[in-house]
Amino acid sequence: MRKDSYHIEMEDLSPFHVERSRDCEEWEDVLQDELNDLLDQVPDDRARNFLSVVRGGGTSLFGRYFYRIRPKS
Repeated sequence: MRKDSYHIEMEDLSPFHVERSRDCEEWEDVLQDELNDLLDQVPDDRARNFLSVVRGGGTSLFGRYFYRIRPKS
């Protein structure tokens, strides 16, 4: 669980399989540790926005990649 500088919990993606893509057509899995490293490098408000969009079922552009929770087959 991530917490911001005020110790408020942000959305949690750890129970989900997160994927990324450059073109929204070919998706690859992302390790939770890798995603956490990326989020550690941005301000809390950017991380909070990214997490809430992806956790809510959306696709979010973050750096060079689009991220999403892997859809159930």
